[in-house]
Amino acid sequence: MKKLTIAWICHFSNDLVQEKLKPWKSKAHFAPWISQTIPIFENRQDIQLHIIAPHEFIRGPKEFSHNGVEYHFFNPYIPLWGRHWPGFFKWDEWTNYAYNKRVVKSLVQKIAPDVIHLQGAENPYYSSTILPLLGLYPIVINLQRILLSFLSGKSKRAQIEKEIYDKARNISIRTETMKQDISSYRPDANIHWVRYQPRILKPLKTEKAYDVVFFARVSKAKGIEDLIDALGIVAKTVSSPKLCIIGGISDAYKADLINRAAKLNLAENITWKGYLQSAEDVYREASKAKISVLPTHNDIIPGTIIESMQLGLPVVSYQVGSIPELNIDEESVLLSELGDIQGLAQNMSKLLTDPVLYETMSARGIRCIQKRYSGQDVLKQHLDCYQDVIWDFQQQRCR
Repeated sequence: MKKLTIAWICHFSNDLVQEKLKPWKSKAHFAPWISQTIPIFENRQDIQLHIIAPHEFIRGPKEFSHNGVEYHFFNPYIPLWGRHWPGFFKWDEWTNYAYNKRVVKSLVQKIAPDVIHLQGAENPYYSSTILPLLGLYPIVINLQRILLSFLSGKSKRAQIEKEIYDKARNISIRTETMKQDISSYRPDANIHWVRYQPRILKPLKTEKAYDVVFFARVSKAKGIEDLIDALGIVAKTVSSPKLCIIGGISDAYKADLINRAAKLNLAENITWKGYLQSAEDVYREASKAKISVLPTHNDIIPGTIIESMQLGLPVVSYQVGSIPELNIDEESVLLSELGDIQGLAQNMSKLLTDPVLYETMSARGIRCIQKRYSGQDVLKQHLDCYQDVIWDFQQQRCR
């Protein structure tokens, strides 16, 4: 039986990748959903998965096989160095990513896939490589997010992202909000439900050292400033609330946040853990908190929220993106309107002062994620999508 040959065009990094590629400088892990989903395609007799991806700090193309999956990496940046092009000399952007397009097209021609899955359109250094392939192969685009205000912008990234969504016939989504977004923009597109394999976690028994944990990219967009302001309000009802912040941050921005906390008399209440190398270290430290707060300003369903709920940490967030979908069956996360610092603080205080509510939300969070993802046949969703995309491509070729 002929194997179904699948090519993913994506970007990610993990321990395995860096062990095999041996970049001259280590890179932080990112895009964990890619790493978590690849194993369901491993060592199968009916599927051959190829991963095509750029990687920083390598000097040329590098390929390897692992558990039946073929990996093809290339240097998308400065030749022989692998560093980003400097801001004053954006050669890749000026050339419309011509080199990356040639590399990926050559790899695709060698692989001859039955179907191509572009994992996100918002990073042009690899997403742009799909444009010369549209119409030549069955292709589906994984929707990460779609911001109409951004797509109307004049940046190279916005132009490429818009071109991809304007031309693609098949889009994969994983939440109702994503479905509504793409349906409003491209009502003629074929929509496919494809979820990704989440990391499976269990609550960790550990002594509580913090009241609140924030673990994500430490930025205004992720709501860290809102959280510090809300903690100032919480301090009026909860004695000396302790906050743990996990995630990379520049020295300058950290200084700004410390000043912000100091004005609220909270500077000594915050523990800065910085970037932790392994996910296990993050989970162990996060589990020392009573609740998890992520007041993100624009997201789908952040991994931080999914992981916190699995760890048994009640979650407080904003009512943005697809996060409210976690409350469809029952209230599993406490939400307030975007920018409602008072509401954010009230939800935090309720969980920290009401033991019954705390235990209820902890149990509901675990139950919600188990129901949403357990038994979810992620592989079947992918394969059903690919068969539909191949059929659609064949129909178009016959016209």
